[in-house]
Amino acid sequence: MERTATDRMTESAASEQRASAQPEPIPTVVPERHLTPEFPDAPHGVAFIGDAPPRPARPRRHKPRQTRLPLPKPQIRQAFLLLTLVSALRTLSITFAAAVMAATIFMWWTSPDFLPAQARRDLAPVQATARLLAFATPTLLPTPIWFNRIGILAGHSGMTAPDGSRREQPDPGAVCPDGFYERLVTEAVAERAAAILRARGYTVDILEEFDPRLNGYEAAAFVSLHADSCADFGYGGYKSTYPAARTLIRDQDIRLNECIRLNYERLTGLPFQPGSITDNMLLYHAFRKIGVRTPANILELGFLSHDRDLLQNHPDRVALAVANGILCFLEPQTP
Repeated sequence: MERTATDRMTESAASEQRASAQPEPIPTVVPERHLTPEFPDAPHGVAFIGDAPPRPARPRRHKPRQTRLPLPKPQIRQAFLLLTLVSALRTLSITFAAAVMAATIFMWWTSPDFLPAQARRDLAPVQATARLLAFATPTLLPTPIWFNRIGILAGHSGMTAPDGSRREQPDPGAVCPDGFYERLVTEAVAERAAAILRARGYTVDILEEFDPRLNGYEAAAFVSLHADSCADFGYGGYKSTYPAARTLIRDQDIRLNECIRLNYERLTGLPFQPGSITDNMLLYHAFRKIGVRTPANILELGFLSHDRDLLQNHPDRVALAVANGILCFLEPQTP
């Protein structure tokens, strides 16, 4: 059956209508190697640059970190100084040990003839003493506790004469017409002052006028007690001084004297009479006998005439004044 021209025209219009309604798809070109470095997990079939694909990252084990707080700068400097000091001490100890070892080896292997003749002569006494000490037997010797000891001398007491011989009669010292004498005062005051000081824990020696123990006597303080004449001079008072002939511990002698003066005058009310201090006091015989390290003082307690009531009837007050003066010297912090 032949198609007419009209049919052909109709098919041609229909074909053009279909072509305009559904265009043919354009083919997609896929390259052989796709560049995707920013996508590590690329899908299957995609190629990567390089010889091999990147390895997956391994999970890291997280350990607890120990946080150290920084040391402040002063502590850093102290630590550095301590380290330097320890290093220096270690170096010194090693050097000293090496020196001792070297000296020991040198002494073992060195003949005494190596030393000069003069050096050998100088060392001979030392070597002789060392040989004697090697065979000596040690003995216990009493150590005098002089810093806790006090010496109080009761003037004119005792039966020992100045030349060391035995007296036939005791020395009364200054004597009043009615029989009241100096030694009664000094012994009474010395006994009472010693009791006060012993109660404070001190060892107190009551010494006689010419006591043999005075030779080289060592103590924390030494005070000699006396009383002045029974003659009536119209005034009373006390006198106090220290050794004038020695200067080794002059500062301590002066301080002891000042303590005794201040306390004695405060408690007794007697005035100080420096103008009547004699050479017998300044050059007192006991000052030349006691140890050179013993602070010393001589105290005239008053006049037997003008100050008799105090000396005879109030020895406790006089003794307390003496004890307080000594404590002022030995215990400066005591009020």
